[in-house]
Amino acid sequence: MPGALCSTCNRCRSMRSSCGLWRCDVKALMWKELRENRLKIIAGCVLLSIIGLAVSIAYRFLERGIPGMGQIPPEYADLIKKLMPDFSNVNAYLYSQWFSKNLQQVGAILAIVLLGSAVAGERELHTAIFLFSRPVSRGMILAAKVIVLFGGLVLAVLVSTGGAVLGALIVGKAPQSAFVLAATLHSVVALIAFASLATLLSVLVPDRVKAMLFSGGIIIVLSVAGQFKPLRWLNPLTLFGSPNLIISPVPQLVPIVVGVVLSACMLGISHYILQRQEF
Repeated sequence: MPGALCSTCNRCRSMRSSCGLWRCDVKALMWKELRENRLKIIAGCVLLSIIGLAVSIAYRFLERGIPGMGQIPPEYADLIKKLMPDFSNVNAYLYSQWFSKNLQQVGAILAIVLLGSAVAGERELHTAIFLFSRPVSRGMILAAKVIVLFGGLVLAVLVSTGGAVLGALIVGKAPQSAFVLAATLHSVVALIAFASLATLLSVLVPDRVKAMLFSGGIIIVLSVAGQFKPLRWLNPLTLFGSPNLIISPVPQLVPIVVGVVLSACMLGISHYILQRQEF
């Protein structure tokens, strides 16, 4: 019987595909990833949501200015005003304090923590030899990890941005829907690119802590180098979109395309290297 053949012959992947057992294997792998990473995903959602809510609610108190500002010498007052967030409208405030600051920074950390241990963690725990000897291809194993962990990252972005919007509504400041959607799209694309980099480093580096540190280090170095005009194109933070989103809340094509292409390339390289590694 086909079922009996599939259950006794792990070498015959075509037979497993014909009876659908490979789908069960992939589902089992996805459940495994969800079980192992659910606390990270939940913690990321909760932490980012609290930050988003707090950032928006703080708008009510900060827009009034600092008490006693008139008593501060003009030269210091001007410096303080430059350091203060943009209160011209709630869209500008959310862009400067949420999308291009808190979500950018904490979201990048979450992306690195989730994906930095995707493959390196299996090696470190000595489970790679068992995981990658399963009848499912290594590509499918990597795909299962990426689907679950990227999904958790996107969920954290959506839930926390919802918290930021809720906070703005609580203080009576309704952000423009088109702006929120466009800025959220850019954030998702940028953080997936960061997560793809962490995935690649997780495949290359057998130690998950080192993989995370290298991923974060590369992002920081490129961000600093991108502050210089000739190297501006290296700055990965440009994937989050420019301040023009405040005025024209339409997704910016170039950062999105670049982010998608970079993610696809890094995941493709990860798959290529993983296929040729020995465990």
